[in-house]
This record gives sequence, C-alpha cells and structure tokens, in this order.
Amino acid sequence: MVQVADCIGSLFALELLSPSPELYLISPWISDVPLLNNSYGQFRSIAPEMSKRWIGLADLLNMLSERDAKVYLLTRRNQAQNDSFLRKLSPLIICRQSDNLHEKGLITHNFYLRGSMNFTYSGINLNDESVELTTDLDIINRELMESRLRWITVEQE
Repeated sequence: MVQVADCIGSLFALELLSPSPELYLISPWISDVPLLNNSYGQFRSIAPEMSKRWIGLADLLNMLSERDAKVYLLTRRNQAQNDSFLRKLSPLIICRQSDNLHEKGLITHNFYLRGSMNFTYSGINLNDESVELTTDLDIINRELMESRLRWITVEQE
C-alpha cells in the first residue's frame, strides 16, 4: 500500500504545482491522513507555506482552495471521524454530506482516481483496496460532468 500513498501524495503535489479549476473528493469516510513527507522541506518550491513535517489531507485541500481551485468534498453524514476532519477545512471548501454514500474517488482536470479506498489512514495505508488511476481526458471529462450532476443531486437530499 506504500505505492498508493506515494501515488496520492504525488498527485496532490502535481495539483499544488498547477491547480485544477475544480477538484471533487468523494469518500464516505475521511480523515486527515498524512500524504506528503515534507520533513526536509523538499516541497518548498511548490508550496513554501508548508512546514517541515508530514502534510495531511486537510492542509493539502486547504492549500488548493487558497490557490483558487474549487474544492468539493462529499462524505457521509453523522460520522464522528468525518466531522473531526471537516472542522479542519477552510470555509472555501464546499462540503456536502449524504446518508447513503458509497462511491469513492478523486477527480481533477488532470486525473481520475477511483476504487474501493476511503481517504483514511487505513484505506490508504493498511486495507487491501482496489484503485485505478487514469489520465484519459475523455474519461476525466465524463467523470467531471457526473460529479457536477451528483453534486446537484446531493444538494437536494
């Protein structure tokens, strides 16, 4: 699972370098999982505001939103772990919750990561998960449209 964690960290580093106009993160369960090891300041050229430590998911989403990316987060309602994570997010991040959410994915204008993995420490680092990454623009554009439609649907729940 180290490869999955490194892959996700690299995807976020690329987004920090050139943020997509919009990013959809869909995860029924979510936590502030550490994703980028900046212990030696190796990411200072793309994010000088990062301190020398492991950078978690909440900080990465906050940094992207501060760089004018519209960050949309969809997660399950009434989950203590999720609520704790949501309190760490900037008001710039648009969050919605659903009672029946099961889908998982991360969609930007550059890639689409999907699979069985929740964006939690266990989901990324411990569990035996199935994930698929694509950079095929046809698939990405289709999933961006689906995410926009899903967003409208969740708003009406």
